[in-house]
Amino acid sequence: MKIHENVRLATFFAQLAVKQRVAPRLGVRPLVSELFLTENCNLRCVSCSCWLDNTKGELTTDEWKDVLRQLVRLRILKANFTGGEPLIRPDALEIMAYAHEQGIRHLHLNTNGIRLTPAMLTKVLDAGVRSFNISVDGPNGLVHDRIRGRLGAFQTTMEHLRGVIDQRERYGLKVRMNFTVMRENIEYLPDIARLAQELRVRLYLNLATDQTFLFRAPKVAELKQVDADDITAALGRLEEVMRSDGRWLPRYSDMSYIPRHFSDIVQRDIPCAESQLKLMIHSRGEIGGCWGHDPTFNVRERRISEVIESEEYREEHARLFRKECVGCGSNYSLNLRWRPTTYVNDLMWRAGRRHLGKDA
Repeated sequence: MKIHENVRLATFFAQLAVKQRVAPRLGVRPLVSELFLTENCNLRCVSCSCWLDNTKGELTTDEWKDVLRQLVRLRILKANFTGGEPLIRPDALEIMAYAHEQGIRHLHLNTNGIRLTPAMLTKVLDAGVRSFNISVDGPNGLVHDRIRGRLGAFQTTMEHLRGVIDQRERYGLKVRMNFTVMRENIEYLPDIARLAQELRVRLYLNLATDQTFLFRAPKVAELKQVDADDITAALGRLEEVMRSDGRWLPRYSDMSYIPRHFSDIVQRDIPCAESQLKLMIHSRGEIGGCWGHDPTFNVRERRISEVIESEEYREEHARLFRKECVGCGSNYSLNLRWRPTTYVNDLMWRAGRRHLGKDA
C-alpha cells in the first residue's frame, strides 16, 4: 500500500479507538466496499442458503458502474467482488475492469473457484484483480464435495486454485484459501492446515453461522451446532501442526476464537471494526446494514454519499460497533487485530504459555 493509504488506515483505527472510549457517535467512513454482484450461485453448499432462491432484479451493468463512480468519489480504497458466485454474472469482468479504470486500486475476488479456468483467470487479472479468497471446505473430494453439493467440485477448485498460486509471484497476488468451520468438517481442521502448507497458501477460517443474510436456513442452523469436545480435540491436534510449522496458518488468537464463536456468537466485549470498515452493497442495490443486519437504503433511491452521511446510517453503525446486534463472527480476525491483547496472547502462545484446545 502507498503511504497515504497507510495513513488513512491508521487514521481509521485511531478513530475506532476514539469511538470506543470517548465519542460513541463518531462517524467513521468506510474504506472498503463489499459488492455482491449476484446472490445466485453455481453450487449447492449445505452451509449457505443463497442457492435456495433465484434472486432477480439485480443491478444492471450500468447501475453497477454508477455505483463504482460514486465509490471513487468517496475515496474507497478497495472493492471486494463477492456473491453468491460473482463469476456467474456475464458482465462480472466488465464491472471489475471498470472499477480499475475508474481508479480503485485494490480489487479483490471471493469465489468458489469453479469458473476460474486459466482463460478466465487471465481475464480477471487483466481486469486488475490482485487479491483472491477461494473456498475449500475439506481436505479431499469426499468432504468438500459433500459440503459443496457437487461431485468433482474439489478437483476443479484445487486445479484452479493452483493456477492462481502459479501466478502469485508474477502479479504480486494475495491468495487465501477459505475454510468454513462447521459440524461437518471440524475434525478435518488439522488436515486443511496441512493442505494449506503443502500449497503454500494462506489459510483463513470462516465460522459457520445462520445469522448472516445469505446463510439463514434451518440446515445451516444445524451445522453451526458444533460440539465443544469436537472443537477441543481438533484444536489440540491443530496445535501440533502449528508448533511444528506455523507458516501459512492463522495466528493463535484467531484459532482460539473458534470455541468462543460457537458458544457465544455475539462476543459483545469485542467491538465490531468490520461493520465500520465495509460498506455493503447488495445485488439489488440495498445498501447499509452489515453481515447480520439487513440494509434499509437502496442505491436506486439515494446516492451513496447521502446514505453514509445520514443520521440513520450513523446511528445504525454506532449500534453495530457496540455489538448491539444478532452477532455473526464475520471477519472476527479484523476485530481481534486492532486490540493490543491479541498480540500479547500470540506472544504468550509462542512462549508456551497459551495452548489451543486447553485454555482457548
